[in-house]
Amino acid sequence: MPLENFLLQAVLAGIFATVVLDLWQRLLQAVAGIPAADWGLIGRWFAYIPRGRLVHRPIGQTAAVPGEAAIGWVMHYLVGVVYGFAYLGLMVFVLDRPVTLMNGLVFGAASVVIPWFIMQPGLGIGVMGRLAPKPWMPPLVALVNHVVYGAALFGGVWVAASL
Repeated sequence: MPLENFLLQAVLAGIFATVVLDLWQRLLQAVAGIPAADWGLIGRWFAYIPRGRLVHRPIGQTAAVPGEAAIGWVMHYLVGVVYGFAYLGLMVFVLDRPVTLMNGLVFGAASVVIPWFIMQPGLGIGVMGRLAPKPWMPPLVALVNHVVYGAALFGGVWVAASL
């Protein structure tokens, strides 16, 4: 695959999959009452990392940061694009495989280790959300969201390749 195609497909797939994830979260909220991610709190968490603070107890009790919602949304889409590069790069350059729905689902499911073991503890709800009021909910929602995201990564690569 030419480098220009790889770059374009990875960026578009990451953005596409992140938009799908955002729509999925809104659907979950409307149908099941499961709140969508609070990107302001995520932005607050990211804003404190350069200050040397990765773990909060919990993030809601940490002082707000100016522009935290904007930081959160930008980081959300930036991470989405990074996942696009990771998925497409893994398939094309490491495994020498075509992208498929199955490897998108597997990639999405595997990528849940980041929220389970880095983000959830950093936000103050512990590894796999064990300190959350409903400890089963954060890991389950994260897993489902990441599987949906993985399927959307496959779809994003497919859409980008057909442009």
